[in-house]
Amino acid sequence: MPDDERKVGPTYRVFAQDLYATDLHGDELGVRQAEMWRAKSRQYSRDAEIIGKIEEAQRSHHKEDLPNLEKTGFIIIRNSLWNPDDPLDKRLVIKLFSNKGGWIATLEEMVGEEYTFSYTSGLPITSFCVITKESEIITYVRQLYRGSLGMENFAFYILGPENTFESFRIERKRVSAGTDYNVLRLNGGLKVAEIDSKLGDIGGEFVVKIQDPVLAENEWFCRILQCFAVMLRFRDQIKSKIDSGLKKWAKGKHVPQLHRYEASLLANPRKLTLRMDEFEEV
Repeated sequence: MPDDERKVGPTYRVFAQDLYATDLHGDELGVRQAEMWRAKSRQYSRDAEIIGKIEEAQRSHHKEDLPNLEKTGFIIIRNSLWNPDDPLDKRLVIKLFSNKGGWIATLEEMVGEEYTFSYTSGLPITSFCVITKESEIITYVRQLYRGSLGMENFAFYILGPENTFESFRIERKRVSAGTDYNVLRLNGGLKVAEIDSKLGDIGGEFVVKIQDPVLAENEWFCRILQCFAVMLRFRDQIKSKIDSGLKKWAKGKHVPQLHRYEASLLANPRKLTLRMDEFEEV
């Protein structure tokens, strides 16, 4: 669809990430439930804990009514990484699954980047990567501060056809009672989505509203925002960990280490994506 035909504004697709307040929910009840999910997907690790459900609604045209939300999946956290013996070793890894247990997407905290960027900026900076089933490309979502007022922003981009790409900014709303964000597309500078946190919910509910008809059909884009929305539940704990870790590291009282799975994300991707003759030229 050409840009001049895209009617940006109404909500075309909604994802609600509803995090549970307790462990008493249907996805995890039963002695053999965890074994069943592991049989469905190897992405469901032994330390997985189901922490919420995904609900979704979508319409195909701006003149249609948005249907009611329906449960389409669930969310897990890797408990051993989030609750290690030393709180400074926390690392957030969350995963999205379909109702049938199929893996959809993963968000992983990039601890090395967080400490490096935080040390450089003088403020706790969060950084993540998102891996989705729709793409072999890893997407990095990095926090930035923009302008003299130090407004909190996050940035990411996704690839398009013929090596084009789309750039996006996730900008915290200036006037908001909760942790709410607008998502802006560089081309045109329009708001294409928003993320709203629901106050008063003990577990936390984070709703993504896609307001661009093309991006509403782009599963890669939608999964990135879903993962980002879930991360907001843990954001303050991550920033507190970084702040404390930096101070102790500077005094020689703590030396952070990368988990080997995070280190594997730093591997040279050109070995996998370029021909041998191209690899020798770069």
